[in-house]
Amino acid sequence: MPVEAPLRIRSIGTRLTLLYTVTVLAAIALFAGVAAWRLSANFSTEHLRFLQAKVAEFQSDLHDARGNPQALVAEILKETAGSRLREYQARVIAPNGRLLGETPGMLASLPQGVFPSAVEGASLGALKHWHVGNRRYALASVWLRSSAGDESIDVQIAMDTRRDARLLANLLRAMALTFLLLIPLLALTGRWIAGRGLAPLARITRAALAVTPARLSERIPLAPPWPQELEELVQVFNAMLTRIEEAFARLSRFSADLAHELRTPLSNLRGEFEVCLMNPRNGQEYRATLESGLEECRRLNEMIENLLFMARAEHAVLALHRERFDVAQACEQVITQHAAGAAERGIAVRIAGNAGIDADVLLFRRALSNLLGNAIRHSPVDGEVSIRVQALEDGGVEVRVRDRGQGIEARHLPHLFDRFYQADASRHRGDGAHGAGLGLSIVKTIVELHGGTVWLESSPGAGTTAIMRFPARARPGSEMR
Repeated sequence: MPVEAPLRIRSIGTRLTLLYTVTVLAAIALFAGVAAWRLSANFSTEHLRFLQAKVAEFQSDLHDARGNPQALVAEILKETAGSRLREYQARVIAPNGRLLGETPGMLASLPQGVFPSAVEGASLGALKHWHVGNRRYALASVWLRSSAGDESIDVQIAMDTRRDARLLANLLRAMALTFLLLIPLLALTGRWIAGRGLAPLARITRAALAVTPARLSERIPLAPPWPQELEELVQVFNAMLTRIEEAFARLSRFSADLAHELRTPLSNLRGEFEVCLMNPRNGQEYRATLESGLEECRRLNEMIENLLFMARAEHAVLALHRERFDVAQACEQVITQHAAGAAERGIAVRIAGNAGIDADVLLFRRALSNLLGNAIRHSPVDGEVSIRVQALEDGGVEVRVRDRGQGIEARHLPHLFDRFYQADASRHRGDGAHGAGLGLSIVKTIVELHGGTVWLESSPGAGTTAIMRFPARARPGSEMR
């Protein structure tokens, strides 16, 4: 079965040209039609007036002749017989149907039967038009009464309208010729106008072509001023380029950080294995090397799982399974998970307050676990970590995790939620996501999935407080991102 070729969409310039040409031609055609109609109507009105004036003149001549129809016939012959370009022709018929007189040659082109029925008096109704060859006539028939008697005579009068018809035909031909000549002229003019109107789009295209991965800082210039319809488009396009540049920069930093983080455990593995293979070892030494390698593999696996979690959250494939649960109870479960690590360093973990929340309980516990793990790790030995839960007036819930550690300098606070960022310049090796600088990034992703916010409050020597604030209900679009 043959595949149909896709319909080719005409360019905007072609559409504008066609629209302009068709619109102007339609306007010209309408004007020409109205002009021809009005001219034809004016001719008809003048024909009627002329014939009415002649009928009134005939009536006056008949009255002056005391009702003698022969005097009227003589007057008609006098006006029409000797003229080569006769403006009208007339015929006088007696009441008994006998022909009393007519313009010479009138019978050949205008027999009596072609005239309309006679009307009474000098007021004529609608005229009848008659065509004989290239001749055109306006016909009327009227009964005229003499003042001396009751007998009426039938006067048939015809006006030659060839000149008016020829003038109208010449006008129509001139209009048609002008119409045909205007088509290419209007098409060219429309193309020029469309080109001028679309020139800003060509400038936008050239500016967009200048944007490449190596030149993401390029922008569409705002001067000279753009047309009003394109000004917002240019601003939106520039804003999009700014977002792309920022995303590209983040991706570049992320790629570099990821390569660094992956290189460290792989280098450790390679170094340990090479040292182990340089000389014969006993079983205990091989076991220690394998356990160290297994730990590095576990760290790599956890890092990859955390990266996959954030990638799913950013690409709208992570669904929230919301349910109502007790925040204090969820905090107790997280504290239990960290009890061994806290007891090892003599850290006391206390919880205060309670509230109910609609959220994904697993993700909530994961976010809280990351914050609590950070707090325990950075608290001094035999110190204390507090978790405070507070219900807000707007129905939301706020969870604060505070440690009594050394605190964080202000210059680090804006970047702590960035992936792989660590306030420690040595990028010390830790456990899992925390040591890789992914813990706070995961917390931020989870809280934002719920439509909430998270931030840190800290100062050197005064400890650090991490605050998670969850709204009362999900914002539009937060159920799945």
